[in-house]
Amino acid sequence: MDISAILTGHSEGLLSGPSIASFREAIDFARGRGLSVEPIVILDRPSALTKDMFTDAASWGATLFTTDYGDPGLARNHGVSQSTGHFVTFLDADDLWSFNWLTAAHELCMRENRDVIAHSQLNMSFGRERLYWLHIDSEHPSFDPAYLQIGNYWDALSFAPRRIFAEIPFHKNELSAGYGHEDWHWNCLTLSMGYPHKPVTDTVHMKRRRLGSQSARANSNDVVPWPTDVVLFTV
Repeated sequence: MDISAILTGHSEGLLSGPSIASFREAIDFARGRGLSVEPIVILDRPSALTKDMFTDAASWGATLFTTDYGDPGLARNHGVSQSTGHFVTFLDADDLWSFNWLTAAHELCMRENRDVIAHSQLNMSFGRERLYWLHIDSEHPSFDPAYLQIGNYWDALSFAPRRIFAEIPFHKNELSAGYGHEDWHWNCLTLSMGYPHKPVTDTVHMKRRRLGSQSARANSNDVVPWPTDVVLFTV
């Protein structure tokens, strides 16, 4: 299997409809280019409406698992544990991929001929916030790892060899203890272990900003990522 595509849902409800369509479109496009893709759906403590949105998942070839973690990072880890693809990538059930994401990310990773972590070239936020930013190449001369002390360079919807996700799982968020942003922490860990983070030309991820999301909860609680070799919070 070339790629395991993992879609994680929680309480997105009707918002998951466009995400399912985006997920399936990217998979169909990749299959049309000769890639084998394994669709996996992880519903973690789903609301009733979110669960209803995926009742026909088996009809379009997805394997569905229901979990009780209450945490996006642990839900992704479970998806990885059930996957069989050489590469793994993620989509949240309120976000969107560009149709060429799987194909272009796979092409970049194969062309590199080494273990790298791929990200979309462009991220566009919509909903409660409207903004966009370019993902930086960690090997570009302008890259400054010190920025990771105050902000996250890369989004969670990455694409990488399954082995990396299995060896370096996402950390459970601990908002009450002041720690969170599992994707920021994972990016710091993988970077400190020598894995380059690379943007994939001509790809876009569209990120919905809404109240009640894990990201919104982390921001409202003013949490920070767990310390790593990259983020030390020393004075």
